[in-house]
Amino acid sequence: MKNLEYYKSKIVGTDGKYLGAYNHIVKNKPKFIVEYGGGKSTYDLTELVNFLDYGGEIVGYECNSYWYNDHIEKGWNKYNNIKLVDIIESTEFNTRGVRYIHPIEDIKEVDFVIIDGPDLRDFESDPGTTFNLMDIVNHLGYEIPYFIDGRTGTRDFYGNNTDHPHEFGLDYKTDIGDTKKI
Repeated sequence: MKNLEYYKSKIVGTDGKYLGAYNHIVKNKPKFIVEYGGGKSTYDLTELVNFLDYGGEIVGYECNSYWYNDHIEKGWNKYNNIKLVDIIESTEFNTRGVRYIHPIEDIKEVDFVIIDGPDLRDFESDPGTTFNLMDIVNHLGYEIPYFIDGRTGTRDFYGNNTDHPHEFGLDYKTDIGDTKKI
């Protein structure tokens, strides 16, 4: 029988990855989750939200057609909630970054953001972050809980750099953290 421990083992694995996101979802039951870098985690988190049966939904945005097609072949887009979108490079606050392109209106009710993509090493301009969380906060007018999987440059951009706090002018306080205690 599937239970929370089953979903925890699928989502978190043995390395503790995604434990913070898992704990946040179980405890707070966000209604609309957006994940940048959609894939297996989008599928696993959707399965968890469906198991919890509180009416939440998830959309994952993927910018790489190779990985998008791979996700479809592996059955990870079973719920048709991984969307292939374009991505652009730009500069904000003297920082090079990328932005997934989708209508902001599609995510107007978002109350939890996960950043797990893209692989910034795939870009020639050496971007340091993904700007979509900033775009969402600017659109909504307030911060929402977010989880960043690794991605030091992105963590730094949003105010999580303990060595250089406030370096970029952003000091978001709603990072749920990257807890790895299992």
